[in-house]
Amino acid sequence: MAAGLLRANDVLTFRQTRAKRSAKAIVQPDGQLIVEGKATPFQSPSKAASAVTGSAINGWTLWRLPDGRTLDDLRDKLMSDEG
Repeated sequence: MAAGLLRANDVLTFRQTRAKRSAKAIVQPDGQLIVEGKATPFQSPSKAASAVTGSAINGWTLWRLPDGRTLDDLRDKLMSDEG
């Protein structure tokens, strides 16, 4: 968030078509995610995804911005910009 690649109130989505699951999450000012239908915020994208799927899963590759980029894409961009 400090690099400006992700902002508070950005909406993230994820879809697993085979499992017929989808979810939305809102990025909070402190970087946590609030997943629709869940009362507590999640500190990591993987924990937020696991709350939806019920199993351990890589949220960095599942959650997407409206333009289709994943959080992993943003992390890669941040690393390449810093390097």
